[in-house]
Amino acid sequence: MLIATFTLAMASCRKEQNVGLKNNVSDVKTVTDITTCAPIPDSLQVPPGNKFFLQTFARGVQIYEVQRSATDPNVFSWVNIAPEAILYAKPDFINPLIHHFAGPSWEFIKGTEKGEKVVASKVVGVTPDPTAIQWLLLKAVDSLSTSGNKITFIQRICTVGGLAPATGADEAHLGQLDSIPYKASYLFYVKE
Repeated sequence: MLIATFTLAMASCRKEQNVGLKNNVSDVKTVTDITTCAPIPDSLQVPPGNKFFLQTFARGVQIYEVQRSATDPNVFSWVNIAPEAILYAKPDFINPLIHHFAGPSWEFIKGTEKGEKVVASKVVGVTPDPTAIQWLLLKAVDSLSTSGNKITFIQRICTVGGLAPATGADEAHLGQLDSIPYKASYLFYVKE
């Protein structure tokens, strides 16, 4: 059932145009209509002056660690410490393009951008599905990214899974790691 649900969600994320490392769409509002499994909320819209560059489809894990609260030593929780995923050109997870890892960072592993790295910071997140990690708008941090990086913003949408474990956050498990599978679509933008 979960596989069927994910397949349906990702199929609806399929871009109606060829996905590639070129500008296929120049209007952010148009991107909303053709590249997502649901409309992208206004709070996650990329600011004017940026244009759609690339859509990818991610499969990987969100890595969590049991940590002690900084404000109450008797409280423990699972804290997200990093993603570990591969982003693909197609929703059937073929043609790997980008390695996604701690930072959050994205490093192109193929194409004309091979070797380029983008490090970003979260601008805002929303939770359209309480059974999955948030959809995000992230802004590239030029000082941490590869010199000459063209990516300005990244949207993480169409998320499936990836939530922190529901149990096991206690002193006995302090420092324990757990990797939770997730899938998502990432949309990359560049300056107009």
